[in-house]
Formats: sequence, structure tokens, C-alpha cells
Amino acid sequence: KVCGTYYLQLLQLPTYVVWAALPIALLATAIIVVNNLRDRKTDVKANKRTLAVRFGATFARIEYTILVGGGFASLLYITSFVAEFSDNWSWRWLLPWISAPIAISDVRSLWVLDGRALNPLLGGTAILQLLFGCLFACSIVVSE
Repeated sequence: KVCGTYYLQLLQLPTYVVWAALPIALLATAIIVVNNLRDRKTDVKANKRTLAVRFGATFARIEYTILVGGGFASLLYITSFVAEFSDNWSWRWLLPWISAPIAISDVRSLWVLDGRALNPLLGGTAILQLLFGCLFACSIVVSE
């Protein structure tokens, strides 16, 4: 949505906009994965064909781990890009890493919980995305 909105406003889509949107998009997708993993047994009965239904719980857990890890990995790329091509780099670009312990805890929980026990993790992943996003926005604003 971020990239589409940007394009509609300016009729262009620079690469840095895609990179800025990527970590938040990955974490948003992780929320959906937790939901699909939690609901996979009822989704089978309702003939819903989510990735968790098609490929199983282990696949969904791996997918979640990659999405959350990818959010932080893409942040590393953004940080290195800013450091290389801008005079604007500072430690503030690392602010979203404050949320890393929450991400690690969430990933660990996902590998041991199932069914309704995933409800708190669904909210926890949303909180992770919110905290990460706020810290990322602060790092952009403060660095300007």
C-alpha cells in the first residue's frame, strides 16, 4: 500500500521507497501467517487453501521466522545503504533493533505453541510491528 500510494501521488517509485516499506510489510505478513497457522485445522474443514493448510505447520513456522528475520535483515541493508550513499547516517538508524528481543521471543514462541495458544502471539506480532514501525519512523525523522 505504501508503494502504491507513493506512486499515485508522484507517478514514480524510487527504490528507496520500496526498501523503506519492506520491513513493515514483512512484519505485517507475519501477522497473517500466525493467524493462518492458528486457524489451519478449521481452514481445512472450510476448504480454505492458505499456505499453512497447503504446506503444513512446519512450513508456516519457517515462513514466519523468515518474515520476521527478513524485516530486521532488510533494515541492515537500509542502514548500510544510508551509510554508504548519504551523509545522514547515525546510530539512530539502528533504533528499530530495540524491538529485536520481542522478535526473538515471538519466533521462539511460535515454534512451541499451536491452535488457540497462538492468540497472544497474534497480538504480540502486531505489537512488534507497531513498535518496529514507530522506531523506524523515529529513526527517519530524527536523521533528517
